[in-house]
Amino acid sequence: MEFVIFQRAVPDEFHAYLSIEHRSVLKQMPHFYAAVGVIIEGKPAGISLIHLPADPKRSAKLLDFYIDEAFRRQGIGRALMNQLCLLLKKAGVQELTVEYLRSERDQTLLSAFFQACDFDLPVPGIYVYSSSLQVPQEFPWVKRLSLPESFTSSPFHSISTEERNRIKEGIGEWYPSILDPFAEEELIDRGRSVILRHNGAIVGWLIFEPFDDKTILCKTMFVRNPFQRMARGIALLAEASRRMATDPVYTELIFFVEAENQPMVKFLKKHVCSPHMKEEILWRTHKTFD
Repeated sequence: MEFVIFQRAVPDEFHAYLSIEHRSVLKQMPHFYAAVGVIIEGKPAGISLIHLPADPKRSAKLLDFYIDEAFRRQGIGRALMNQLCLLLKKAGVQELTVEYLRSERDQTLLSAFFQACDFDLPVPGIYVYSSSLQVPQEFPWVKRLSLPESFTSSPFHSISTEERNRIKEGIGEWYPSILDPFAEEELIDRGRSVILRHNGAIVGWLIFEPFDDKTILCKTMFVRNPFQRMARGIALLAEASRRMATDPVYTELIFFVEAENQPMVKFLKKHVCSPHMKEEILWRTHKTFD
């Protein structure tokens, strides 16, 4: 068994082992990418791809990891991971983080592998749901809930300069930065995204952006206190779902919820999960080097 480090490019014979989204950079990798390949009897047997931190005191990130099916269950995956961690430790990197998308049922083997390699127990980071835009129409709350007359919803492009400034001033004050409606503003679908007002004042938003040619991503939903406890956010989501059911462009929906938002996670598990709604979880784990 031989391990080889690739820093400027990955040889063609390893390309099939890596995810499609990474193959575009393999022939001329950025300086902050590196790969470690494993060779057995002169033939490729697996590879790992990492994103190196600019500061060694920060975390490296595992981007891809694959072992040829012919060499699995022989300890080669663990040997490759141990070699990768050894090299990172020698370079002064203090931590390696991993994220992977799996359903709760299908992540057991990966969890066991990472724990065998001395990573922490993987924990949910983000819940990801996807379905046809028609599926939410089956949910009783989508059919039933509506906003009171004191609330109005209008397209994102209706925000005035004064309202924009007020929202920007509120970041970190009355809403967290992760729910910033202007994050990556150039990607926002301004016609489908919705601003929620109460008696004329902005109290929430529902931000959509294109995911692919047929899929719309519900990126951010926020409603100010105390309206959260009144389920106004859910009512806004219900109104948007009814409107999107007849969308002329998109047929599919994808949305996600941070695992730390437990009230929303519980709501989704109780009122959204169905045989027609796919649920996956972005799992997170890490290993610290002593």
